[in-house]
Amino acid sequence: MVRLVFLSVLVLIFGFQSWTKADDISDFEIEGMSIGDSLLDYMTANEIIKNDEGLYPNNSKFFEVNYIGKKNTYDYVLFHIKRKDEKYIIYLIRGVNIVDNKNQCMKIKKEIVSDMKSLFKNIDYQEGSQKHYYYKNSTQYITQFSFGYDARISDHARVECMIMHEKDIKKYGNIPNTLEVIIQSEEFGKWQNNQ
Repeated sequence: MVRLVFLSVLVLIFGFQSWTKADDISDFEIEGMSIGDSLLDYMTANEIIKNDEGLYPNNSKFFEVNYIGKKNTYDYVLFHIKRKDEKYIIYLIRGVNIVDNKNQCMKIKKEIVSDMKSLFKNIDYQEGSQKHYYYKNSTQYITQFSFGYDARISDHARVECMIMHEKDIKKYGNIPNTLEVIIQSEEFGKWQNNQ
């Protein structure tokens, strides 16, 4: 298990190497995909519609899509795109790995954040924890690098450990603990903040 964790950390860290010359959020990649790309470059329109996660109502501006293509670093990759956009432009990318527990997740997160700090020298940095908006007893441990004045709505990259509480697992089912790397656009952040 230790070897697997170590290899996962290396893969995640080396996955950030393309970030060293980035000037804005669209320069960053998760599994080779960036904010502003068309999801049609990676999935067909039919695959996009069929893989709507159902996270938002049908009349919402955005919807979440589960990527079904080959992944090298993450267990899951999810996108947020506009519901009525025929180009399926990506506004948020979330790479997700399942982890065993908080200690394992925080150890990997610490390594990723250390690497990110050296890449994001002139960008606002925040770290903290909060209760999850939906799984009310579960906790998110978040490190965020923002390109603007308001971390909630600015273009940003973040790393978080989502640690499920026993009460939420009992209520909602066996939801795993996760390590997540997220790239989010300002437009999506403003929309989500107003929901």
